[in-house]
Amino acid sequence: MIEPTEAPPARRAGPRVARSGPARVAHLVLSLNVGGLERVVLRLLERTARDRFAPVVCALEEPGALAEELARLDVPLVVLPRARGLDPALTVRLSAWMRRERIRLVHTHNPGPHLYGALAAGLARAASLPGGGGPRVVHTKHGRNYPRQRRKVLVNQVASALTDRVVAVSDDARAVALEVERIDPAKVVTILNGVDTDAFRPGDAAAARARLGVPASGYHVGCVARLAPEKDHATLLTAFARLRGARPDAHLTLIGDGALRPALEAQGAGLGLGGAVTFAGTRGDVAALLPAFDVFALASLTEGISLTLIEAAAAGLPIVATRVGGNPEIVREGETGLLVPPGAPEGLATALEAVAAREDRAEMGLRGRARVVERFGVDRMARAYEDLYDEVLGQ
Repeated sequence: MIEPTEAPPARRAGPRVARSGPARVAHLVLSLNVGGLERVVLRLLERTARDRFAPVVCALEEPGALAEELARLDVPLVVLPRARGLDPALTVRLSAWMRRERIRLVHTHNPGPHLYGALAAGLARAASLPGGGGPRVVHTKHGRNYPRQRRKVLVNQVASALTDRVVAVSDDARAVALEVERIDPAKVVTILNGVDTDAFRPGDAAAARARLGVPASGYHVGCVARLAPEKDHATLLTAFARLRGARPDAHLTLIGDGALRPALEAQGAGLGLGGAVTFAGTRGDVAALLPAFDVFALASLTEGISLTLIEAAAAGLPIVATRVGGNPEIVREGETGLLVPPGAPEGLATALEAVAAREDRAEMGLRGRARVVERFGVDRMARAYEDLYDEVLGQ
């Protein structure tokens, strides 16, 4: 079993699985739109050893805004669009594509691709000649996947029964897989998401603020997240309005976009925040912008393990985040940041004010970076997945 929450897995000294060439690995996603899951997939593709594995991405909805990165990575993309609702025909088309492309391993991301990918791979194995094998399946559980919705839990259970390994990206996601979805413990492994700690690192605050066009002085609160309901920017805005009562010099920057932007802009105006909040939209230079902030805030109602929190910690920022999902696995209470209940603007405002007053604020951020370097490096993540692929293909 691969368990990179401890030391990185050692490379096996013995011979690798016999192959006529690199094993074809298909990553199944809904799309490559902007999000943490999608960026994890891209970083994994970037570091996949091409002498051992030949990756391809299959999207079941659309290419997505980040798909252009695949050309730089020299990774093919195919779109097999699914119909609305349940689409049994997609399973047949996926299976035929897997056989035609000689896919050896299917790596699924998100519950929808997991169900269709596992069913299609099973169909492809059944259609193979005796002894000819067929694609194996690895699924990454990037989030909690609605543990209170029985129907969705059942779908995950069905897909997992046809899956060789289920990867949890946090201890919390692992607990959901084992205790809620009742997946065979022998199938479940933990591989923490990783970030590039050379790209995400402390930098020049003045230059970053100039790049964002925000005030050069004052107490800067930053957040990088899609403007979606589960990220609960509404609570963050309410908390920030309270913070401004104690810190009139405070400024909030929200990096990210989404359908809620007009409503959130209206909320900010209604709270009298005016020029104290910057809606920066989607940015491709987040690593260069994070040093602009004095503290990173995340008000999410649910998380698997937040990639933006890991990136912020790698940039040396103290963090105030909600105590949900895998967030406590990134933030050490009182040491690298503060954790608060979700949906509680008063607690969030108090924590932001407390961080502003701490004399060791910079040291909090540096302790957080040291933790990321130790546990959340992207190369560690890529090595763990490669070893998992070898293990599954060798079965």
